Amino acid sequence: MKRKTGVAAFTGIMLAAALTVMLVLAACQQLGEAEEPQKNLAMPYISIQPESRSLYTTDDISGLVLKVDVWEWEPSDGSISYQWYQFEDINEYCANGKGTEIGGATEKIYTPVITAEAGKKYYFYVMVTNTNSDALDKPTDFIQSEVATIAFSAPGDPLVPIIVRNPANASYGWGRSLNALKVEARLPRLDDGVAPGTITYQWYSNGERSTEGGTPEPEQNKASFIPGYDILHLNQNYFYVVVTNTLEGKTPAVAVSIPAIIRMDPGQRAATPRIERQPADRLFFTGKPIESLSVTAESPDMGLLSYQWYYNPATGNIEDTRWTSVDGATKDSFTPPAGTDGFYYVIVTNTNEGVVSDDKTAPLTSKAVQVRFAAPDSLTANATIKIPDFINKPENLRQYVRGYGGMHVAWDNFPALYAEDTELMYNPDKMGYNILRIMIRPDNIDIKETMEKMVNGSLRQFYQDYYKNVQIVNKYGGYVAASPWTPPKEWKSNNSINGGGNLIPSYYRLFATYLRTFAQLMYDNEAPIYCISISNEPNYVAGYDGCEWSPAEMRDFWVEIGHFTDGIRGYGGGKELPYVLTMNGESANTPYINREALKEPRSRAVIDLLARHIYGSRKDSLYNNAADKATLVRPDGSLTEVWMTEHNINSANATGYYNDSTWPYVWRYLNDVDLVMRLNNENAFVWWASKRFYSMVGDGQFGTTEHAPLPRGWALSHYARYTIDTTRIHLPDTNCITGTIKNAAGADVTINAINRGNSVINNDIDDMDNKTVRITAYVSQDGNEISMVIWTPTLYNGNDGYDLGTVKIDFADVPGFEIKGVKAHRSRGQLASEIFQQDDSVIVSEDRKSAYVTVPRSQILSVKFSK
Repeated sequence: MKRKTGVAAFTGIMLAAALTVMLVLAACQQLGEAEEPQKNLAMPYISIQPESRSLYTTDDISGLVLKVDVWEWEPSDGSISYQWYQFEDINEYCANGKGTEIGGATEKIYTPVITAEAGKKYYFYVMVTNTNSDALDKPTDFIQSEVATIAFSAPGDPLVPIIVRNPANASYGWGRSLNALKVEARLPRLDDGVAPGTITYQWYSNGERSTEGGTPEPEQNKASFIPGYDILHLNQNYFYVVVTNTLEGKTPAVAVSIPAIIRMDPGQRAATPRIERQPADRLFFTGKPIESLSVTAESPDMGLLSYQWYYNPATGNIEDTRWTSVDGATKDSFTPPAGTDGFYYVIVTNTNEGVVSDDKTAPLTSKAVQVRFAAPDSLTANATIKIPDFINKPENLRQYVRGYGGMHVAWDNFPALYAEDTELMYNPDKMGYNILRIMIRPDNIDIKETMEKMVNGSLRQFYQDYYKNVQIVNKYGGYVAASPWTPPKEWKSNNSINGGGNLIPSYYRLFATYLRTFAQLMYDNEAPIYCISISNEPNYVAGYDGCEWSPAEMRDFWVEIGHFTDGIRGYGGGKELPYVLTMNGESANTPYINREALKEPRSRAVIDLLARHIYGSRKDSLYNNAADKATLVRPDGSLTEVWMTEHNINSANATGYYNDSTWPYVWRYLNDVDLVMRLNNENAFVWWASKRFYSMVGDGQFGTTEHAPLPRGWALSHYARYTIDTTRIHLPDTNCITGTIKNAAGADVTINAINRGNSVINNDIDDMDNKTVRITAYVSQDGNEISMVIWTPTLYNGNDGYDLGTVKIDFADVPGFEIKGVKAHRSRGQLASEIFQQDDSVIVSEDRKSAYVTVPRSQILSVKFSK
């Protein structure tokens, strides 16, 4: 059939259109006029806020105007009107609840009537109202604009900082996580650049809506602030921030925000209590006074706390069936009976009769602690470890230890990770890990469709416990890190999920939305995550899932996208977080690919965490290079954490694979942990596949039993159960460990300096078959516990190595530290009776200033001393 052309075609079309109109009009005459359905009033909005100005008194203000605008408003939604207001005193504005209406100022644009006087500030805002008498619910509604400030400074003085957006009001149920209060501020932009000076912040809390008499919140020199429950109360709370521009030799110029109202309402249900200080292990000498076990707890929602202590004669495993309640032990402290060894925990219950629902109680179980009774004793030691003074000498402290864990590999050729596997690894009474890394698959540009296929669809056999595994980690207070190997192929230059292509810059925003949607999906499925990276190994060209990013591309991504997880609640460390943390690309070896993003202030400001892998440049670390370490410093002075999120070593052939789950091959694995945590000073160690014959849990291949813990898994438990949430203590090179140890032939070897290439203890060479004794020490965040992990490795064939013998651990140099409790575990082989056993052989001196441990060749000992 041929198309009509020319005049004939046009005439035909016009006749057809006229006939259609006549038919429609006839129908309307028969049926009556069609009416639009009524609807609720549309809430007005503001597309362009009035802009603050910071000026010199000599600036020309004759053309100065304030503007507000509403874009793409539908007239059918109502009629928009404007009314401008002004005030000159913030506290007067707060007291009155509004400014003074400006007569005749009812347009989008307003010309302020002001005088250019040094030190003077004028405040303006506009009320935008929508009126619709046909609305179902109400005829009018309004919205208030941001407050615009016009401030004047004398020439040569610092200009007043501009507050672009004031902290916002908010309401919460008591006990919920709070979003951060945020102020958006900047220095004025002059014709020849940005005004000179340095911006600083100070947040204040107040009992009334005023900027006078507020309490400064310590260490809050940043643009955001999350109020703690220790300074909040029911009903209304008030917070404001003072933004200061400092110029050397000049009086600083300040801008004060409008105080934000944070309303706290009663909670929906009783909040779980917070344990501020856990009970501690206790060692008592026979015939000496017995101190009480105690717990310090708080009610997050001002409820009443109650307590019940429990006892077990044999184990600290909370799930054991032998726990019994202790009659009469219903206070926050409890004195154990003399001569009775065993374990204790306490259940703290918060009762709040004022909550909205019937869930008026919430319990929380403390950690289990060990109580031992012993006769005073001492041993003869062949060597001494002196724990250095880290209180008066902070140079003896190193990095914060976030934790340890493994990866859930979301590839179909890997064994499924089931909830029982995750329970084994992350239960604190079992292996005790706390970090799980998960994959974000790139199957489809619609991440919802991909997740549905994984969890409920064709891939269910591999990923049915994807959400449940995350829930288990969160249940135990851990952290979940999510990593994409590649964006979907549609957004890449090679149109493939394999390596060999990059993310096309025009798709940066779509990819950020993809990751943001994934984080929201995890939250919606009650499996919120702690952090999300933008790429696995952006500097490696993979023959499988992969995507390359140059350092400049990663920088530009963050500059364009910003902190893309704002508003998506995260979870980590046992609490809900205002947002999921962001992580830069996890490098395949050298961490220096992050330099470009860290040097650019705009990208640096929105990267929360860094990660790297130790394939290749193993001993490199951002912490070990002074210039790079300087880029890790946050505005508040803390360091950005660097996580080692992937490494894998195995025997590389089917014949050797049977060795990877044997005891002598534990040492290659632990040398990896030691490299990351001691030599590289990094904050977390995450192994590749959690469940594999060369990993922590068996998969049924090469001599392993599926779901069964492997020697490498128990080896990592020594670190996980004894050093999570601690700060590592540096053992100095000389005079820290002295004496002799024995080599494999039984000959004495003198301990000289440590942490060097020729050391017999803490050798610093990068060798996965390093056979020197390893000794590391850690202090808890409250300073009440010092932990040590000590191991005496052999070569992978079981030969060579050293016998540490009996060692005295001396705490005399640590001010105020006396040993009042001890807990230890030992591994010495692959049998069930040897792999990870409670150890009561640690002996404490009567003065409680030293202890004795024995660590023969091919053993691991972890020990915690409580004061």
